Order: sequence, then C-alpha cells, then structure tokens
Amino acid sequence: MSTISDFLNGKVLFVTGATGFAAKALVEKVLREAPEIGRLYLMIRPRRRSSGKQISAQERLHGEVLQSGVFSRLKDQMGDEFDDLAARKLVAVDGILTADLLGLSPEIFARIRDEIDIVINFAGTVVFDEPLDSALNVNTLGPGQVVNFAKACRDAAFVHVSTAYVNGQRTGKISETLLPENKAVAHLLGQTDCPAFDLDAEIKSIEEFSRGLEETSRSQSVQDAFAQNLDRKNRGKRVTDYRREHQLEALRRRWIKKMQVEEGMRRARELGWHDSYTLTKAMGEQLIAKRRGDLPTVVMRPSIIESSLEDPEPGWIQDLKVADPLIVHYSKGRLPDFPIDPKIVLDVVPVDIVANAILAVLPKIRDNKEIAVYHIASGSQNPILAGELVHLVHRYFKDNPMRDRSGNPIAVKRWKFSEIRKFKRAFRLRYQIPAAILKWAVDRLPFLPWPSRLRRKVNLLEATLDQIATLTDIYSAYTTLDCEFETG
Repeated sequence: MSTISDFLNGKVLFVTGATGFAAKALVEKVLREAPEIGRLYLMIRPRRRSSGKQISAQERLHGEVLQSGVFSRLKDQMGDEFDDLAARKLVAVDGILTADLLGLSPEIFARIRDEIDIVINFAGTVVFDEPLDSALNVNTLGPGQVVNFAKACRDAAFVHVSTAYVNGQRTGKISETLLPENKAVAHLLGQTDCPAFDLDAEIKSIEEFSRGLEETSRSQSVQDAFAQNLDRKNRGKRVTDYRREHQLEALRRRWIKKMQVEEGMRRARELGWHDSYTLTKAMGEQLIAKRRGDLPTVVMRPSIIESSLEDPEPGWIQDLKVADPLIVHYSKGRLPDFPIDPKIVLDVVPVDIVANAILAVLPKIRDNKEIAVYHIASGSQNPILAGELVHLVHRYFKDNPMRDRSGNPIAVKRWKFSEIRKFKRAFRLRYQIPAAILKWAVDRLPFLPWPSRLRRKVNLLEATLDQIATLTDIYSAYTTLDCEFETG
C-alpha cells in the first residue's frame, strides 16, 4: 500500500455515492493508509425528513458516514484525533447525480474544479428489480453527468464503479473488455430474433414509456379501476373524501411502479440482460464510452460485493446485500427450496478487496488512452460452488437456529436444487393456488364470520408468497449462471 499511499499524498478525490457500502470502505482505507491525502470531496444527495425538513450533505456525512462502524478501528487507533482528521480531509458536497455539473452551484464548482485529480463514481442503485425509469436515471444518465463533470474539471481522471454482471446472460470465460457499442448481449449470444439496440434510441424509448405510463395512470378507465379496487377494500369502513383521495393516489403510484418493474424485467431479458439493474448499468458504461472523449477513464466491475475480509474488521457489512434476502428467508423457514445449480461458481468478493482494487488502479489511470476495464472477482482464483455455500448456510442455521415468536427454534430444510420450471410449478401448486383460493374466499365472501386474525394471516401469507415469487424470478438468473469473470 506504500506506493499507493505515496501517490495519494496531496491528491484530491471527488467521490459520488459516498454514503454507500463500498464508498465508505474506500474512504476509511484512504484515511487510515494515506492520511496525507489532500482532500476527499464526498458528494451526498440532500434528503428530506418526513416532517419536510431537509437533511444537508453535511448532516448526512456526520450521521450516516462518520457514525458508521466502518470507522470504529480508526477511531480506536486515533482517539480524539480522528475528528480532527475527518474535519480536515472530508468535505461534504450537496449534489444531484442527474443534474448538470451534478447540481453544484457555479461558485462551488469554480472553487474546486482546479483542485480535483480523480473523480470516483460509486453512485447507483443495486436493486435488481428497480423501476426502469429510476434505474435509467441513476445507473445510466447519472454516470453520463459524472463524466461531463470530470471533463469540466481542469485535469481530472475518472473511475466508474460498474458491475461484472453487465455481461448479462453470457456464459463461460468473460474478458475484461467493454461491450460493443450499440449492441445488446443477445446479439453477442447470436439470438437472431433480438431487436436492434441503439443507446440513444433506448434511452428515448424508456423516457417515452415513462411519460405514457404517467398519462395512462390518470386516464378515466384506469382511475375507475383504482376506485373499484379501493371501494372493495374499504367495504364496511368509514373513509373521508380526503383519505380516499390519498388512497387513490397511493394506488396510482404503486401501479406505475409495478408497470415500471415489469417493463424493466421484460426489456432486459429481451435484450440478453437479467433485469433493469444489469441493463441500465451496461447502458451507463456505453454512455461513458460515448461521452468521455480523451478523459482518462477506468471501469471497475466488481461481482457480488459482500462483507469485509479484513478491513476495517472481518465481517463488517452495511444493510442487507445481494445474497442476504435469500439467507434471511431461508433462516426463517420460508424458503424450503430454491432453483440453483449447485455446480456453478457463485462469485462473491469482500468489500475491502473492492476498495483495495480501486485504489490500486489510481496510479495507472493515465497509462492507457483507451478505457481500461478491470473485473474485481474471486471465481477464477478462489471459487466457491453454489452447492458448497448452500451447505455452509444450512449447517450454520442448523447449529444456530433463528427463533419464532414463541422462542422455539425454526427448522431449516436442505434444498433439493430444483430446476427452475419444476420449482415454479411445485411452488404454484403447493402454495400459491391454495393461498389464492383462501384469499378469494376472505375477500369475496364477507358475509361469512371470518376472524380478523385469519384475515391478517391471509394477508401476511400472500405478501410472503409474493416476496418468494419475486426472489425466485430475480435471483434464479444469477444462481443458474455458469460464467467466469477473468481477472488480471
């Protein structure tokens, strides 16, 4: 790390997505290993509390970044001096990812544009089933604005944190190269029925779809359908006009979100990607390549980022990550089986390895005129088979079971590794159809004396089954994907 530390001495970094998991790991590593760095500008989007009061970037820096457990080790080492180091080296900047010059005021930009040496873009949504319009804004249009910002600085270089899964449904060995311009993964797979793909046209199409969806949601026929749905749910209840109006608006927004999610999944799979996440991340790379000009640029592609290996301490994590929702449902006995190929490699990489890899490329950014692409992955060097990981998870919860509300241990079953179609058929026959019949009876036969407790249980069961069906649809694309991301 000494060579990298020497390189960072006096340098100024501008980091987007600074409240995110990997960004925090990088900031901690820099402060600990390269305290002589010039400065880190951390772009943080302002938020609003439920009361309407705005939370500034500075407030979020102190509340969400500096209070994070990622800095516990450094605080223990430095004591009171940590606050002084953070005050001198970390500068919170209010910014908006999709705005020109990232929403910075002309005065602030004029002050910092000549200082910045490297712009690192961590910003992005990692939700696989993100609504398509939101994913486009954050994962595609956002990186385009960050490139424009970096180009507007006096002499900056640019690092974009993408994902190895921009390669979509490709299998086998996958090299560290950009996807061809204006080609979808389906074209690379030889799927002749795949529609033509043009980046600008795709962006325009998604934006037009979103505008059309907004108009449709306000049409009389759709509003009438919302009203009928709401009246059925409110049957027997006293609801004010004001509350009913808000309920209708909530239904409209949920419907738009549902349509955006479905369109994102449909379009992504039609073009050879898994979901709106991988589609829009790939489009983000293509937009960067199109706009960057001669800006020194590196694209980092981590695989599945999980808890730390060593730094700041083994096992540090923030929130639920990619594999965690499956593990949580399994631990609670809600996932007795799942479609997974036990022989494939599940490529998982610790967050501190991701931070280290990004820092390692910084001295080399200007070595290449072309965009350099680096996978941050473990599958080619330290592979773990999906079946092995499932076995470890089963053994852990067998020895350390979760408890139900009564304090009884929750038993977990061994997965049978069913093929996807077989799993979906069994899940539908065993769980979804009986639950749907019960739900229909409770909703459509109100004259029967259904206990309120049963109604709550039926609603909870429906929500749980919907979650599992969604997890199956999203994650099976990854748990059956047989590929190897080449590194080095």
